[in-house]
Amino acid sequence: MDQSNPKNHLTSEKKYFASMEGYFEKSSGNFSEKAHAFPRFVSRQSINYFLARNEIFKKILNVHGSVLDFGIYRGSSFFTWLQLSASYEPYNHIRKIIGFDSFKGFSEIGEKDQSSHDGNLSLKNQGGMAFNGHQEMVDGIDLYDLNRPLGHIEKGIIVKNTLPQGCSKYLEQHQETIVSLANFGLGLYEPTVEILKLIRPRLVKGSIIVFEDLNQATWPGETNAFMEVFAPGEVSLNRTVFCPHISWITIGG
Repeated sequence: MDQSNPKNHLTSEKKYFASMEGYFEKSSGNFSEKAHAFPRFVSRQSINYFLARNEIFKKILNVHGSVLDFGIYRGSSFFTWLQLSASYEPYNHIRKIIGFDSFKGFSEIGEKDQSSHDGNLSLKNQGGMAFNGHQEMVDGIDLYDLNRPLGHIEKGIIVKNTLPQGCSKYLEQHQETIVSLANFGLGLYEPTVEILKLIRPRLVKGSIIVFEDLNQATWPGETNAFMEVFAPGEVSLNRTVFCPHISWITIGG
């Protein structure tokens, strides 16, 4: 949970997170056995993110289009969408899951991203959360394809580029794209607002936009972007009981 504000954690929770890796490594069983028992080794916070995304994904099963995930980092949301699609709609090869990331960390922190809480989160700076993991993500997709129906047909796609330029270029090259779900994990104003404007013409009734940082003091940029693109009262903002961070809007709903 390196992305969380440490001030929000109790001493016992900090001890828990510090002990998880050692407990996993010293426990008996091979990786497959441990993975099958994942609730024993995974935090409730991680499970809650998965549960929230599961509830959201079920809402787009009858909505045609692809999933665009912006700021995939280590693949938590991206691979969740992939796994859920394989489970709920194994033969829907038309729905692509496209993940966007530069893997260079945050772009410039602008004025609309500034917060009095910035000092509590050391990673909130240019280059923060950089992760040289593009090939890891590609290898993960290749492995995933071995264990799904129609694994020979491309489903998961990684676009390695700075945002919003990577999104703009992808849509220019893939003019067939309809957006059934867009997930925003960028946290910053400028790329979020520009991407919202880019994808808005490609949304349909029932499309869902997921936000990971709305109404959070540490990340005002996402709220500023949301309020610039959508007028007050234009959309309803939804949440689940599982995860306080994730919210979403449904187009036309």
